[in-house]
Amino acid sequence: MSTYGTDKPDTRFGMEIVNVSGALPDSVGVGPDHISEAVKLHVSDDVEGTRGFIEAFLSSPEAERFKGNPAGAPTMFVCDRQQALSRESSIGVQAENAISDILQAQPADLIVLQARSKAPFSGGSTALGQLRLALHQAAVRQGRVPAPDGFRFLWITDFPLFSPVDRTGLEPGQGDVAGLRSTHHPFTSPKTAADVDLLLTRPADATAEHFDLVVNGVELGGGSRRIHDAKMQEFVLKEVLKMPPHRLAEFSHLLEILRAGCPPHAGIALGFDRLVAVMLGLDSVRDVIAFPKNGRGEDPLVKSPGPVSREAWETYHLKTTE
Repeated sequence: MSTYGTDKPDTRFGMEIVNVSGALPDSVGVGPDHISEAVKLHVSDDVEGTRGFIEAFLSSPEAERFKGNPAGAPTMFVCDRQQALSRESSIGVQAENAISDILQAQPADLIVLQARSKAPFSGGSTALGQLRLALHQAAVRQGRVPAPDGFRFLWITDFPLFSPVDRTGLEPGQGDVAGLRSTHHPFTSPKTAADVDLLLTRPADATAEHFDLVVNGVELGGGSRRIHDAKMQEFVLKEVLKMPPHRLAEFSHLLEILRAGCPPHAGIALGFDRLVAVMLGLDSVRDVIAFPKNGRGEDPLVKSPGPVSREAWETYHLKTTE
């Protein structure tokens, strides 16, 4: 997340994110609760060509979603040391040069600066992570950089066991009171004995035994090792996630089975259709699914869903009641 701004990075084209907070003067700093990060992209050997790319991108509809970031809109500038004394800068020429040095930028490189909260990562990407991908895709479409090729597989690990609750979309039964939600699901096991101890003191700092398989920025699958101890599972549901009694009762069957004895176990679900789509260079899995549904959730081939005949109801011993 710190390096690419996403938990499913496409690492084939670099553009690694760097913390540059120390290069900014106090007058344009983002304050103690935020950090400033930067990324570079080479789209032209000519300074004016890079500026043209920036102007075209910022005037496109795609850029609108990045301008309303609560932490502030991104700042973009071109590495241009020759004209340093004759141009204006919103962050100061000295800061621009310092950031260029940190990134080891070359003349005419596009540099993007974005602030974000120091709070633990929440969600699958950061604003700069999304902007990094959008800028690279725009550069590829314009033929300014080559499209990445090959396959870069990654295991993504060390997810936080719990994440801060997004108050705009509370998890039903998870974290409404605790302020935390399960990052993967509430049955995910802590990774180490030290993480088990953190459940008692600082559950937000605990690491999960959760893993994702990613290729070229696409999540092919994910899984975890599950909690197999009834006392730990009940503690997570009741004491960490603060589930109310009526919600906890819905998991009584699970706790009963765990008390009977359960070995350590893990699992992973892989999306074979996603893998095939990546192998063929397609953006949508609908292009590789034999019978994809349309936008209304209908299957045009077998015409489902559709009316059910009385004979079909009787075959399966079904009936409706009012």
